[in-house]
Amino acid sequence: MLNTVSITNLKQNTADVIEKVKKGGAPILVIQRSEPAAVLVDPEYYETLVEALEDIEDIRDIELRKNEPTIPFEEVAKKLGL
Repeated sequence: MLNTVSITNLKQNTADVIEKVKKGGAPILVIQRSEPAAVLVDPEYYETLVEALEDIEDIRDIELRKNEPTIPFEEVAKKLGL
């Protein structure tokens, strides 16, 4: 389960909450009016998530195009004068 912090607590203790995210590495769910409003994550963790999502999108794109016709490399190289 995610650690949580209210938006009021976040406003009052911003530096402490951010330090907790940086040191602990675990995401923190920000609650506003009893509803999830945001998730605070360590920048390295965020970058890891973005890279993983990009990899998943690439795999999906490859799967969608795997039955499309291809052009042999030699033909492309000849057209480009390589």
